[in-house]
Amino acid sequence: MIYLLKFKYLYFFVMILCCFFGRSSEVEANQVFKIENIEVDEASHTAIAAREKALEKGQKKAWELLVRRVTLSDGNSQIIELAFDEIKSLVQSYEVVRERVSPVRYLATLTVIFNPKLVREILLKNGVTFSETPSLPILVIPVFETNGVSRLWKPPNPWMNVWRESLYDNSLIPFIIPEGDLQDIKYLSAAQATSERLVHFNPIMKKYGVHKVVVAKVSRKFDLVDNLPFLEFTSRVPGNDDFEETIIDIIKTSPDTDLNDLMNFGKQKTIRSLNEAWKKQNQVVSGVQQRISVKIPILGLEHWLSIRSKLREIGTLKTSELVSLTKERALVDFWIMGTLKQLDNALQYKRLSLFENNNLLILCELSNRMTKVCDGIKSNKN
Repeated sequence: MIYLLKFKYLYFFVMILCCFFGRSSEVEANQVFKIENIEVDEASHTAIAAREKALEKGQKKAWELLVRRVTLSDGNSQIIELAFDEIKSLVQSYEVVRERVSPVRYLATLTVIFNPKLVREILLKNGVTFSETPSLPILVIPVFETNGVSRLWKPPNPWMNVWRESLYDNSLIPFIIPEGDLQDIKYLSAAQATSERLVHFNPIMKKYGVHKVVVAKVSRKFDLVDNLPFLEFTSRVPGNDDFEETIIDIIKTSPDTDLNDLMNFGKQKTIRSLNEAWKKQNQVVSGVQQRISVKIPILGLEHWLSIRSKLREIGTLKTSELVSLTKERALVDFWIMGTLKQLDNALQYKRLSLFENNNLLILCELSNRMTKVCDGIKSNKN
């Protein structure tokens, strides 16, 4: 019995000791730096030569996709053109799936994982700003307007059909397209979708578990000068204080124009516009780190370990050091790159939130079991 008690206390001591070690956020591979589904197909004089050629091209393609994912489009052309030896040194690992080989040909699908620390270093060294913070999912409401009538669920809405097609776009933002079932029709009408009131979107946002919605609208209009038709693509975020539409593009059409192709083009430009805005909001411009102290309410050691695991996947959080730990709270020093707003954006993705209370930063888990605790802290201000 005494032996069992000693073992129990020893186990608890070891767990506490582990918690007090400082750590780097590189412990687990960041999904942002993982590029999947790279198709390669190369031929050469032997299968081995074809494989080497394919792996080189695949890693180059993965690097290009990664750079386009985390950097702004107007400042990444130079860094994309790295020599293969440099790109290879940045690769942490790669996986080959669906491999097919002939005597002179090699086909496969690759997954390439880059080393986050080395990638950040080379981007900063070359003066390239970047963002590695994923966004929470965004619900896209595609509205098609023709002859002054807005269509959402009722056909025809070719704009909705285009958005429901494949959405893989190498993006930091996961997009959700509504199913268009009876619940959706009940929760949101076309008239409500084109209104300025966020309250109209609350039911459908709750259904899909999102905190942000974007109305992507395409309007078919006619030029007043030559009477030729054109498509106007816009997007807007209901509920913003500066509620306004962003014009994505205006494309003139002709009777023989493939409307579906134009709408696909408009969809990609809309996705690109939303991604660029997100990256500008979260871009890292310097490797300089700042230290902040954060109080984290917890419900015991197991809960703290769960939160600590989430923190390890936050890219802008470079290092953390546990200062003190009780069964009710952890006091931690963070070393971060970027601003507190950028840190909070990254935390939101992991269902964590940062706020200030009595000149002390508080980090709370966004869960049902912590709602009462965190709301109590927020209301307890001097």
